[in-house]
Amino acid sequence: MKKHLLWLVALFTSSLFAATDAEIVEHFKSTIQVPNITIEVVSRQKVDGIDGMDFVTLNLSDGKRSQKLSIFTKEDLIFPDVISIKQGGSIKDMMEMAELQKKLSPLYQKEDKKNIVALGNDPKKDTLVVFTDPECPYCRQELAQIEQRLTTHNLRLIFTPVHERSSLEKSVLIYNETSKVKSDAEKIKILKKYYDESVKYDQKISDKEVAHIDELKAKYFGAGIKGVPFIVREKELLK
Repeated sequence: MKKHLLWLVALFTSSLFAATDAEIVEHFKSTIQVPNITIEVVSRQKVDGIDGMDFVTLNLSDGKRSQKLSIFTKEDLIFPDVISIKQGGSIKDMMEMAELQKKLSPLYQKEDKKNIVALGNDPKKDTLVVFTDPECPYCRQELAQIEQRLTTHNLRLIFTPVHERSSLEKSVLIYNETSKVKSDAEKIKILKKYYDESVKYDQKISDKEVAHIDELKAKYFGAGIKGVPFIVREKELLK
């Protein structure tokens, strides 16, 4: 299925049709040669500032796997993306982020404070929510500049590890140990300890504790997060 989905961008420019929901679905069914595929329009909204253009999200499934696909349509045309010079980038990325923030918002607002490592408390600074994994190499790069980041932002870390059990265990230990200290410096020291590739620990982590982190990850990835580190402004989640 993945191979066929990669061909979609090429197909976008080869067909013109009246872009009703039904016709969009029928078009993709006829061009994706995957047995038993189901395609449905899951959302459709107007694009601000572009008259007559809609942003459409489809769900494609073969019964075992599913994939979301977002497109733009205007009159009898369809586009994989629209770049706005005025807004400085991909409208698709902006709209997908807006949709994701809507899904994350109620989860974050109800989140137990025990599942959030708070760094910085300056009301004059924006606060960033960081979804992270102690074994992710890109998360390690992000952590390496944490002191610099704190000069401009407050941070709220939520652990959603994508690696093996050891990454979930390290997340448990970080939550446990940071909950016992107060200063940012002490919390950062704990973070750096467990983000270190060479770290070793003797503490026994129960299956229940590991399952809690796994559930935390599943909750946010289920809402649409695709990887770590994932960073979003807290004010967007508090709307």
